[in-house]
Amino acid sequence: MEISHNSLHPYRDEREEQMNFEHRKSIRKRTSVNILINSDLAYSKSWTVRDLSVDGALIEADRVDLPLGALVEAVLTFEVRRQRDLFRLPANVVRADRNAVALKFRDYDSRAYTALVNFLYAS
Repeated sequence: MEISHNSLHPYRDEREEQMNFEHRKSIRKRTSVNILINSDLAYSKSWTVRDLSVDGALIEADRVDLPLGALVEAVLTFEVRRQRDLFRLPANVVRADRNAVALKFRDYDSRAYTALVNFLYAS
């Protein structure tokens, strides 16, 4: 017998369920690569990425100076054709607490996309 998820919470509104559901469409990889976060001209700090996808990153942070919704530049380094290349990805801060910052990448170029996908799918 199959039990419907909604039958476990009969009073739950369907819209509430949709809002709480994570809409991750791309592959994610647990990692420990370094990332540089730039915001305005006055903020630049190096962090460690805990979780990375083509859509965004979860960054370890012991103290967060970035407000929710802040526009930032995430700078990552990946190996491309046996050389280290720098990639600048525009992003928004979508979550910030005392342990982590979640970024959602905005539009970035195909070269950065290819490097990111190659990194994510590498063993």
